[in-house]
Amino acid sequence: MEKQIKMAAKLYEMRDTAKRFFGPEYLDKLKPYSDLLKKVMEANKEDELKAAMRLVQIESFADNGMAQLMVFAAAVELVEPSGAGPAFA
Repeated sequence: MEKQIKMAAKLYEMRDTAKRFFGPEYLDKLKPYSDLLKKVMEANKEDELKAAMRLVQIESFADNGMAQLMVFAAAVELVEPSGAGPAFA
């Protein structure tokens, strides 16, 4: 249980970092990652975290820390919207 709590804290920290970095543009910047994550979830019948893990292992994401940050931020937003704006429809 402690491991899951620590992982959740890291994921929320990633989302909060992205929110601070992009400020008011956060949701606009996150939308493409959210859309992609939803497609991966649907195609593989996976939850948000498993789909995010799948995405960040793809070559175009593997060497891109910002893309990885955004994928995990999108996963957190899908699970629990931050109130930064409307949930991703």
